[in-house]
Amino acid sequence: MAFRVLVAGGAGLVGSAVARQLLEEGAEVAVVDALVAEGDGRAVREARLEALRPYPNAKVVTADLSLPGAAAEVFRDVRPGAVVNAALFPPGGPGLTAILEAARAHESPFLVHLSDAALYGPPGAPGQPALEAEPIDPGRDPVLLQRMVEESRLRGSDLPWVILRLFGLLAPGAPPSRFPQNALESLLEEEEVVLPSDEPRDLLHISDAVHGILAALALRPAGRTINLGSGRGAAPSLVLRLLGDRAHRPVRFRLAGEAPRPVRVADLALAGELLRFRPRTTLETSLDEIVSARLASAETTTSRPRPAARPLRPAAAAPPSPDAPREVSRRELFGFFRGPLGGGRSR
Repeated sequence: MAFRVLVAGGAGLVGSAVARQLLEEGAEVAVVDALVAEGDGRAVREARLEALRPYPNAKVVTADLSLPGAAAEVFRDVRPGAVVNAALFPPGGPGLTAILEAARAHESPFLVHLSDAALYGPPGAPGQPALEAEPIDPGRDPVLLQRMVEESRLRGSDLPWVILRLFGLLAPGAPPSRFPQNALESLLEEEEVVLPSDEPRDLLHISDAVHGILAALALRPAGRTINLGSGRGAAPSLVLRLLGDRAHRPVRFRLAGEAPRPVRVADLALAGELLRFRPRTTLETSLDEIVSARLASAETTTSRPRPAARPLRPAAAAPPSPDAPREVSRRELFGFFRGPLGGGRSR
């Protein structure tokens, strides 16, 4: 019997990547999404679901899990041993409440809740990494206020849970509305890029984020809030120069206005201790993949000539520190998701 996981928001960028990896590892996965138009758009989300349907151990469900009736029905049907909540619920709505109630009624599965590192406020000192123990500061941002409420509701529940605060993600093939894809589009058109700030950002390859999420499912550090980031800051101007170099385009940019939120870099001590997490993909390799994916997609959608991407270098790993924790290996994760652990049921 395979372990069963429900991925809420499974048509999103992160949710679909998590679902795909779980399916590859042998888990039975219920991929649930409301297919709203916000974010990357309905067409993109539908395409991600279509890519998951061929897996024999995938169950794809279109449902709004913020609605009590829909959540109860999905949990009653799926009966998951664990839940990954990658759904982005709209501000001012019930958000996570229906999922918590449905989970409580169905054997209290372990819940991995994906939150947002933008909740961190300004650092106490210049360059200070973001620590999980810091008080959060959503300001007046309605989206971040919603994230804060969801974290609070989860902590107040009697369910086993872990909160993972995700920093900026680098994802080859992501829609052009995301950074740095939006900047790459401007470079390809030889347009000037406008940056709100050149403060270093924490940018994490999506495959590293997925590995951290699966490690949380396997190791289950219940009741903890943990950062998932690269632990390194990269100035947007450096990202632009690297993109321009790889796409063979001139780079022109200017700073305009101010960043709407403080830009922080993750402290990864807790992630290393509790998840044995260490990001492996370098910024340079991540940007190689993003440019290559973009140029490859252009070849299939337009006859306009594009510059060839530079050959990809082998995936480079960030150098480990001498006392870095041993990572959760793919073999360990595979063994976990193949087994009927944590009360998961199979049909």
